[in-house]
Amino acid sequence: MVAFLSSHFVNESWGKQAAELSISQIPFTGKDVLDALKQYALCANDIRSRNAQSETITAFNGERTPEPRPDFLALSTDDTLEDYVSRIGRLAGDDEWTVMYYGLHAASPVIWDIAKVFSDQLALSLGYRPGGRVDIDCFIGRYSSTHVGIHVDHAHNFGFTLRDGKTMFTWPGTRSDLAGMRFPDYESFKSEGIPLENKTNRVTYFPENWLHVAETKSNISVNVNIAFWETGNDSLHNANYVKGLLQAPARTRHDVRSSGIASLNPDDDLLLSSLKALLDGASLKRRMMIAQLISDTSSRLNVGRPIVEVEELDDVIALNTVSTLQWMPVLDEGEILIAANGHCGRFKYSRALHEFLNRLSAGQQVNIADLSSGKDRLLNDELVQVAASLARWGAF
Repeated sequence: MVAFLSSHFVNESWGKQAAELSISQIPFTGKDVLDALKQYALCANDIRSRNAQSETITAFNGERTPEPRPDFLALSTDDTLEDYVSRIGRLAGDDEWTVMYYGLHAASPVIWDIAKVFSDQLALSLGYRPGGRVDIDCFIGRYSSTHVGIHVDHAHNFGFTLRDGKTMFTWPGTRSDLAGMRFPDYESFKSEGIPLENKTNRVTYFPENWLHVAETKSNISVNVNIAFWETGNDSLHNANYVKGLLQAPARTRHDVRSSGIASLNPDDDLLLSSLKALLDGASLKRRMMIAQLISDTSSRLNVGRPIVEVEELDDVIALNTVSTLQWMPVLDEGEILIAANGHCGRFKYSRALHEFLNRLSAGQQVNIADLSSGKDRLLNDELVQVAASLARWGAF
């Protein structure tokens, strides 16, 4: 069995074929996952407002329910992951069921940290960082087959197991003829693919274009997947934003003139002037800068680490090993954009603030008391405000 994130995996499996990878210990516990799942029953709207990809889906006897079944979600009364799984098992009886939680990193700072660290480790192993978004999801259930049948995720997928029982059947992307095939119609094609046993002592992997379907027939399985999209569409989002701002009315009547000097028709003149105003203003560039800082400092999770309120800062602060700190001065506006862990804020620019950020990013410790001992009270307040924001974002 290939070692998890080893050079052999990078050279022989990544982007090429499905594989089972050996691992000594998965990076999260059942409690870590359960704490995140409980948030979907308590504050689903808040989670969704921070991450459009975060949702829950339930399926019963192979059919997706119109709305997620509330009694199938993790509840505050479920003391352990095993308690939760057993409760749903009793509710379902002999029926087949599954609960799918998407976007766990928006629900829990612990899961966010785990996903970011793994994203950074993968980038280090590969020698490059996939340009698309990163997602972390949880799948729980007992069923004959994934309710949508054989499908493609269009993302590299790593599967971690908290409870055995699930088998993935995978096929290369060249087998597009299998897409949409449901149980039991694909039975005769299993031998043509690569089966992956999801067990607690290993991690499963399949490339972005591989087809797959899951079965967990005898036992209730619990799996957490981390998915990496190879390419992103950040520039397309910016282009669509620009199109939405351009004033381009429907074509008006434009009479052809006789010979002589000419000028742009009114429609094109309006379009050109609105484009010029958009480029002359700072809002478009600032929007691009903020989006990039959020994406890069979250290692493509594209969601800010869930806020943790901090009552009091430590006297000495230093950037922790999970966090990425970046900033972009906007000198024309006399401000600086500061970002960490998928959050971004605007602050007044100063050389002292720039030096403060340089020291933190270099791994140095900074004494908060020293920041507030200078003569410039306004500057000191600004530095402490930045430090407080970084603390809430989980940078210390």
